[in-house]
Amino acid sequence: MFNLADAQSMNSHVVQILGFVLVVVACTANDSLQTLGTFLVSNRGRTSIHLQMIWICLATTFILVFGWFKYAGDPAWGLLSQFPLPDDFNLFYLIPPLTVAALTWWGAPIGTSILVLAAFSPLQTSALVTTSIFGGVFALIASAVVYGLVLWILERRFIRSPQDNHQLPRRWLILQWFSTAWLWCQWMIQNAASFYVYLPRKLSFFELLMSICVICCSIALIFAWGGGPVQKIIRRKANIRDIRSATLCDLVFGTILFARALSFSVIPMSTTWVFLGLLAGRELALVARIKVSTPLAAFHQLAKDFFKAFSGVLVSVGVVSVLRLLTT
Repeated sequence: MFNLADAQSMNSHVVQILGFVLVVVACTANDSLQTLGTFLVSNRGRTSIHLQMIWICLATTFILVFGWFKYAGDPAWGLLSQFPLPDDFNLFYLIPPLTVAALTWWGAPIGTSILVLAAFSPLQTSALVTTSIFGGVFALIASAVVYGLVLWILERRFIRSPQDNHQLPRRWLILQWFSTAWLWCQWMIQNAASFYVYLPRKLSFFELLMSICVICCSIALIFAWGGGPVQKIIRRKANIRDIRSATLCDLVFGTILFARALSFSVIPMSTTWVFLGLLAGRELALVARIKVSTPLAAFHQLAKDFFKAFSGVLVSVGVVSVLRLLTT
């Protein structure tokens, strides 16, 4: 006979699945800035949006299936060991993805990993914030050095000899697509934990495929939306619409995330902070080297970007604190 315990269990599973779907859509929409931003901007009008979407979905399938095999049924690449699955999912667990969605609509590039994962293990909040800020500072320094010493020469050439993306040699299109796939795979390794925190830590192959279908549907929505409100940040950066500059940016970002993966840290990191650090270092280096804008204008724009990011952190900590009170 159907009893109250069965009803509560069913409600818990419904919230669990709904939470997974919401967090996938919300986090993908917010983080599309860092992973698909340059890809969407530089390919607009040059290649079919359907081909772009299929390419990213293939990369998604590859990296998640690879992680599932490598970590014996865990597509989150072992990054959820410090974030246990709750015994019961109530409606309060829908607050994190809904908050991410609201901040994304505002256009704030927040650290989705901090907000989502800290809700499942509040004691890890400080570690998540510290790791993310450290990653952002490291990316700022690394990109400032790389662009300031070497890549500014190429960027100057791109600016002095602008070419329509439709007229560039095919090799640049091929390189940009592969650099985007490389970046997307490295991003997915870091952010799969935010997606799969709502699901069991071990999935069957069928469950894995179903989750990939949900993720690919969210990717399709991002392409349909053209990247969403946070795309405004990437469009304001120097010469980023040039497919050649976008390719360099993707390669540098993907390499920084790959270096992070080699550290084998069990604490996930907000890739948003890493990306903002990368853009800041790049912008400052190009201002210093080739005067793409005035230092005052550059600092003003970077301050606006980081203000929204810090606002996201404050909101994340506040939401986690409230959720902790509601679930205890």
